[in-house]
Amino acid sequence: MHILLAVDGSECSVRAAQVLARQAGLYREPPRLTLLTVALPIGTPLARSQLSRETLEAYYRDIGRQALAPARAVLAAAGLAFDEQVVVGDPAEQIAAVVKRFQPDLLVMGTHGHSALKGFVMGSVAAKVMAATSVPLLLAR
Repeated sequence: MHILLAVDGSECSVRAAQVLARQAGLYREPPRLTLLTVALPIGTPLARSQLSRETLEAYYRDIGRQALAPARAVLAAAGLAFDEQVVVGDPAEQIAAVVKRFQPDLLVMGTHGHSALKGFVMGSVAAKVMAATSVPLLLAR
């Protein structure tokens, strides 16, 4: 079984990692896990064109490491092995694209991320991903 865990470093995404860590023992075999985060593009295309490719890649790598760190700690503490992916772009679009590319058996993510506004039933990224994908989706709040 392949499980994709999409996180952004928020409390809700940490809870998603915790839910996944608790449920991992329910599977016959340890699941294959991919930990995913989406870095938002910095500035405008014109601003990005003024930075070297190496500078941009280092920035996105650092942002990705920061966003993955809390979930990485939860999964490692549970003794779960995982691969990591950092992609750049619109979070909902990129998560849907990774789902299409990897075809996981399950997508796990939080209902709200860093950009969620109080009072919404479900974050816009989670709603958009749900609408754009057809794989089973486990949402944690």
